[in-house]
Amino acid sequence: MAERAIPLDPAGRSTLRDVLLPPDGYRLESALGTAYSLDAETLVTIPLFAAGLGAEDLVNSVGIAKVYELGARLTLLVQGDRISISRRWAASRPLLKLVGDAVVPCSAGDGSFHPKLLVLLFDAIDEPGKRLFRIVVATRNLTTDNSWDSVVVLDEAPSGVHIPGLADAIGGLAQFVNDPSHPAVAQCAQMSDALKGVRFQPLQGVADLQLLLFHGGSKHAQEVLKKIEGEELLVISPFVRQGFLDRLAAQAGIDKAHRWLVTRPVDVPDSAFLNYQVFKIADAAVPVREMAHPQEAQSGQGRLVGLHAKIYLASSRKAGTRFVVTSANATPSGWTRNVEVAVTGLAKAKALQVSALLAMAGSDQERTFRSLLEEITPMAVERETPEPEWVQRARSILAGAITVGLVQKGPPRTLDVTVNFQSDRSDWPAGVEVSVHPFGYEERDVRLSPGKTCMSARIEIEPGIELTPFVVLTLRHANDEPLEVVLAMPLHGDLDWSAEDARATLARLARPGLYRELLWYFGVRGHGGGPREEPKAEKTSPTKKTASGSSLPILEKVLLRVHGPNAKAEIATIDGLLAGLTDDAEDVRLAAMWQLVKRSLK
Repeated sequence: MAERAIPLDPAGRSTLRDVLLPPDGYRLESALGTAYSLDAETLVTIPLFAAGLGAEDLVNSVGIAKVYELGARLTLLVQGDRISISRRWAASRPLLKLVGDAVVPCSAGDGSFHPKLLVLLFDAIDEPGKRLFRIVVATRNLTTDNSWDSVVVLDEAPSGVHIPGLADAIGGLAQFVNDPSHPAVAQCAQMSDALKGVRFQPLQGVADLQLLLFHGGSKHAQEVLKKIEGEELLVISPFVRQGFLDRLAAQAGIDKAHRWLVTRPVDVPDSAFLNYQVFKIADAAVPVREMAHPQEAQSGQGRLVGLHAKIYLASSRKAGTRFVVTSANATPSGWTRNVEVAVTGLAKAKALQVSALLAMAGSDQERTFRSLLEEITPMAVERETPEPEWVQRARSILAGAITVGLVQKGPPRTLDVTVNFQSDRSDWPAGVEVSVHPFGYEERDVRLSPGKTCMSARIEIEPGIELTPFVVLTLRHANDEPLEVVLAMPLHGDLDWSAEDARATLARLARPGLYRELLWYFGVRGHGGGPREEPKAEKTSPTKKTASGSSLPILEKVLLRVHGPNAKAEIATIDGLLAGLTDDAEDVRLAAMWQLVKRSLK
């Protein structure tokens, strides 16, 4: 696969799906991802994308099998207080159970855990021990925000180049995991060791490629900033602050005519208009996303719309264009307090000169980047109301918390929830009361009792309750709007509803369409997705019957697939599809057919 640096369409998730899809002959072995925020929609569809399926497959046996199989191979490091699961997902607790343990809360002291990074490891299906890495540096969170973003993808290539800073960046993520005993800490170290010496196919026309993780106290941020110098400057960032923009203007761009700023028309300082030509993404370039559920619309409030990419370009006619694709906004927080990631390089192509990128397209030319932009004035800038101080403080404390759920058999049967604070973040804001309930069970909301180092609650539950690894905290202060925060919560103790139980529940719900799904999977249409078409019935003589009835066409398709190049993967998929079937006559016949095929392979 050729490496690329491309925009993410705000109306689709196809790019995320593309970068997760394994190369031919490979399958996903594991994935380590980071983001500031995560929503349920993205969480449950990542395993589907890695299997070449789509979100619509969540209701099908194929999709359920892949979520069960690949969900256990995910590790997603996210800011602890930025997990978004809307109430409509209460009906999908089994799905959340299959992937919820992948979520690992992280934090960064007085800043935010803000990097957007994916490390994907694929293994060869028919060659044990052969593996390939893929690195994805993005500006998009693991959410369905309706925003423009960018992504850089690097695939392993034995004859490629070494990426300085990559292995150290992955290893450095471990220090921001809230629970130092979490397996994710060891996984970061293992991934880091495995990446040492790995080479990647370089971006075409790009030299001096480097990937760096930076945070408060790190020298890497200043290292990257010093490289942003030249005769022309383009800054693309949704959030901007005066001091930082002034610094960039002092080191790059001859004058205002050679500096461009693309941002949201929100909280843009007046000084920016003195030093930069200021633009926004045109409204027409951001399609409106309709919400299918009222709860989704409610949970979508505050999501980013429009621009979310963070790109810095500085051009010189002789030296070329230095680019930085990063998670860091053009703010002091982004470059001094937050945990961020950046990939930098030097491009010689004239087409990547800042002035070339900002050139207007002729009437007979295709649309350019400049065609997406609309110039703004100080009069168009809106002011955003910051969150109340108690909200900011409570979020900071909860971001670094370690939450644990313990199920006690009883009687009565209970779920004990403990929210442990970090030692430097235990000053809970005065007057803020907190209640808690297991996700999807609002009727079991109880008050959390505050302590010096933690908050705790005991919730009575029934046997077999569908507990997911998430709890919902509701914070109330005076007459302010209540704040709901979802926290990841590993479960321990007397657990009587497991991932296997959740999968069995989903399999039963998908069972009525299994025959139709198998027909599609084995050749009625290709394996790349698309609508499921009912197989056309063959015309037969009223007195002549086929030997095995409706099973025969399926059997033929099965034989074709399990003798193909991806035989092992196909066999594993079929085993997954048929797992959890009941013992009625139709199921027995289907299982017997598959066992016959498997015996023929030995």
